Amino acid sequence: MICMYIKKDQEYVHISKTVWAPLLFAGLVLILVATVVVTVMVMNPFGSTKFAELNKLNEGISMLRESYYEEIETETLLDGVLWGASTSMGDPYTVYMTQEEAKSFIEDIESDDYAGVGLYIYLDETDNRITVSQPIEGSPADLAGIGVGDKILKVDGELADKFTLDQAAAKMKGAEGTEVVLTVLKAESGETVDVKIVRAIVERNTVSSKMATDKTAYIQITQFGVNTHMEFVEAYNKMVGEGMEKLVIDLRNNTGGYLDQAVGIADEFLDDGVIVYTMNREGQKHDYNADKQKTKVPMVILVNGSSASASEVLVGALKDYGKATIMGEKTFGKGVTQITREFSDGSLMKITDSRYYTPNGICIDHEGIKPDVEIEMAIEKYAKISDLTLDEDDQLKRAVEFLEQ
Repeated sequence: MICMYIKKDQEYVHISKTVWAPLLFAGLVLILVATVVVTVMVMNPFGSTKFAELNKLNEGISMLRESYYEEIETETLLDGVLWGASTSMGDPYTVYMTQEEAKSFIEDIESDDYAGVGLYIYLDETDNRITVSQPIEGSPADLAGIGVGDKILKVDGELADKFTLDQAAAKMKGAEGTEVVLTVLKAESGETVDVKIVRAIVERNTVSSKMATDKTAYIQITQFGVNTHMEFVEAYNKMVGEGMEKLVIDLRNNTGGYLDQAVGIADEFLDDGVIVYTMNREGQKHDYNADKQKTKVPMVILVNGSSASASEVLVGALKDYGKATIMGEKTFGKGVTQITREFSDGSLMKITDSRYYTPNGICIDHEGIKPDVEIEMAIEKYAKISDLTLDEDDQLKRAVEFLEQ
C-alpha cells in the first residue's frame, strides 16, 4: 500500500492511499477548471463575464459544421467570421483582409510600382459603388479610356458591390501580362461597357510639377504615398529654380494616403502650432505640431469632391491658418484615421480608430471642406486634368488669375 506521513505534534499520522488519492484528484480538477475559466475570461472577445455571447458564437460555428451540405475549411470559416465582424461596424474603412489581400494592400501602399491596371478608387457613399478617382497617367486603365467618376460594376464577372474597397483593388491587381475584364459604368455617357485590360507594371510618382506661367508654379499631388513629402520638396525647389513666385497645389481627385506625409507638407508652410489632431472614443487626443521653420509663398489649393482624407488634412491646416486660398468644389469629407493590426498568420484588420480635427477644432467627417472660392467644372474635364491646357482648365485658370491679379 502507498502511504504518506504527515508530522503532527511530534507524532506521525498515517494516511492511506484510499484517503489521499481522491483529495489529490479533486485538487487537480479544481486547478484545471480554474485555469480553463480564467483563460476563457481573458480570451473572451466579448468581455470577461460575457459567456452567453461567446457561447452563441460557438453554437453558430457548430451549427454550420454539423449541418452545411459540404465540408467547411476552418480557415474559410474563420475568415468569414472576422470579415462579418468588421463589416458589421457599418464603416467602409474598417475591414478584415485575408493573407493574400493583406499582402496586396501592403504592397499597394508601400511600393512605388506594382502590377495591375493603374486606378485610384474610392467608395462613393451616395450609391455604395467602387468609383474611379483618377487613372494613373499612362497606365493600362488610362490607355483603355477609364476615367474619373467611372463606376466599377464587375471585376472578371464578379459583382464589385460585394467587395470592400481593398478587395476590389486586390482583384484588379495581378501578374504582369495577365488579363482582367472590368465592367464599367461610364460617367460621361452613362453606358455600361466591358473593358478588357492587360495588367502591366504601373509606376506611381505621386508629385508632378511645371510652371503654369512665368510667375506661377503648378504642383499636382495625386496621392500621399510613403515618399510624397520628399517628392513635394524636390518639386518645390525645382520650381523655385525656375522662377516661381506664386504656387498652385492641385489636390483634385487625391483620395488621401499617409497622414504623416500630409502633415509634413503642411509643416513646410506653417509656424509652430497644431497642424491636425486626432481623438479616439476615450477622448484621448494626439496633436501633430508644426515647427518654427516655414516657407512663405502666395498659394491656392485646388480641390473637388474626390479630395479626401490626407488631402483634407493639408487643406484644413492651410485654410485655418490663412496660408492658402481654397478653390474648386467641396471636398469628400473623410475625417477619420485607420490603424492596421496584423494577425500571426499574416492576415490583417484595418480599423478606424479616431476622428481627426483641423486646427480650429472642426471635424469634417461626412461634411467636407467648403472652398473659399467655389468653381464647378464638368466631370469630363476632371477625367483628363493632366491633358488640359491652362485655358481649358477652368479652376486652374481662375487660380492663376487670382494669384497674379
